[in-house]
Amino acid sequence: MLNNQIVITDRNVCPRAVRNDAGVVDANELTGDEWTRLRERNVNSPKAKLVQCAKCWELYREVQWMRTYSTSRGTRVVSHQPGESRLDHDYEPVETAEHRAFNDRAFTIGDAEGYNPRREAWAPNMKTRADVLLTGTLTIAYEHQHSPFSATGRYSAPERTRLAAAVGRTAMWHSTSDKVRGQVPILRTDGGLPPKVIANPNYRHEFRGGIYRIEIYTCTVRNGYECPNGKFSGCGKPHARGQVTAGQLDDVLRGAPVGAYMPVMDAQVLRAPRFFWTDMASYGQYLAYIASPSVVQLDGPMAGNARARNGRSGGHSRAKEAELEAMRTQAVDLSALPREAVPAARLVAPAIPRPIQRVCDTGRPMCGGPARLYPAGWRCDDHRPSSYWRSQEQQPRKPGEGAR
Repeated sequence: MLNNQIVITDRNVCPRAVRNDAGVVDANELTGDEWTRLRERNVNSPKAKLVQCAKCWELYREVQWMRTYSTSRGTRVVSHQPGESRLDHDYEPVETAEHRAFNDRAFTIGDAEGYNPRREAWAPNMKTRADVLLTGTLTIAYEHQHSPFSATGRYSAPERTRLAAAVGRTAMWHSTSDKVRGQVPILRTDGGLPPKVIANPNYRHEFRGGIYRIEIYTCTVRNGYECPNGKFSGCGKPHARGQVTAGQLDDVLRGAPVGAYMPVMDAQVLRAPRFFWTDMASYGQYLAYIASPSVVQLDGPMAGNARARNGRSGGHSRAKEAELEAMRTQAVDLSALPREAVPAARLVAPAIPRPIQRVCDTGRPMCGGPARLYPAGWRCDDHRPSSYWRSQEQQPRKPGEGAR
């Protein structure tokens, strides 16, 4: 909703609408019948003079009559008339008792952990504002969202997250409503709780969505049915698989400012959404084995399933084995690196590894030219299987030698 803070001048239209002390109504809280009746009466809004912008009146003492309509998807929209909206008109919904209670809980936890919490903390550029700002090794902007995000514009979830990241803040969205959707990680807990229960430190707010643990595995024939590369027999590459993990809101509020929990955006993780939160151990493994181009093998029982010949070569040529050994020494666990090695404001973990330049390992001495991968190994254009066998067929045969 573009602006859900309104004043209904005719109280007979929505007599049961919940109003605060100033008579302001949250349009998102209207029932279906009340919203239908309001739209029918407010068809020609400048003449009807029924719905007034509450913020413009309270802050600027300006009377601006609002339009009310529904989109094709049924989303309620209350917006200014074309050309009347102010540049400094920010989105500011009516604060509910649930919203205030969750903010109080986040503030209490941040104060106990020494994160110097601040309420309604504006960014230095005055473009974003956090409900509660927690400052540790990372700066977490906690936001409890109870109304749906705007689909477009500066109030959409991705844009608000980007603006927070531009000033070094990591946005932590939390919601108890299934209507709150957006292309950002959103922590979800149960709704409909009284404010006293929300603020009670002994009550555990268990997650029902938004947080997963990442498991790294090597793709074999056992996992080929869900291989992202479409190899039913298994592609032999490391993949990431998500698992629902148990946890509570307090743990993430305590751990996120020190990097114990990180948001993952637009990730290719099986059995998990594209946007979610995860613990630092899973996040480090994801960066090391999936996002890092230097890691090609995994340590563990599934990594040694490849068939090997006699000796230490492990089924590869000596040149290939020397190349793999050099790459194994480059594989590192990013979760063990100091904080300067992993950018604090990094939100996106790249899901597609970069291609690694290979060389042709055919011939004695080895060719060494640019190559691509074939079933027989890495080959250049002159030594690719089709060219090799075609050149052999064109060579003159010795007396008594049969056809190949």
